Amino acid sequence: MNSLRFQVLWTDSDTMLSLAVTVSGSTHSTYHETYLYPETLTKFAAALENFPWNGATEASLESGAKDPQYHDYLRLRVFLIKPTGQSALEVESEVRGAAPLRAEAHFYVRGLPMDFNRVGAAINAWLTDTSAPLRVEWEDSWE
Repeated sequence: MNSLRFQVLWTDSDTMLSLAVTVSGSTHSTYHETYLYPETLTKFAAALENFPWNGATEASLESGAKDPQYHDYLRLRVFLIKPTGQSALEVESEVRGAAPLRAEAHFYVRGLPMDFNRVGAAINAWLTDTSAPLRVEWEDSWE
């Protein structure tokens, strides 16, 4: 079972969220803590809800930067693999620091556009009340 989980750890006075993100695929999983504004999540959710029907072939959420001067880096990118609908969620996570805190992950979670459309709708619904964690699951439905 594939899944995406968001949990708010705390909210800053300017509405910025400290967010725990967990992504699991059939063979890999990662946990990453990051900082995002609700507006950034809203844009990602809208892109997912319309994926790929709005003409764009990908939707992405990014926090931090690949530049090691930044604290951490997280990228969630959903993209179309084939015109028949096979899609994937690319997960790239870098937690910087000294061992044992340092961690890196880069993997893909398969899905279909309707799976990612459902993820977008769930994120939008969750943003109205983030007091409970959000967990969305989907089958690994293509070979």
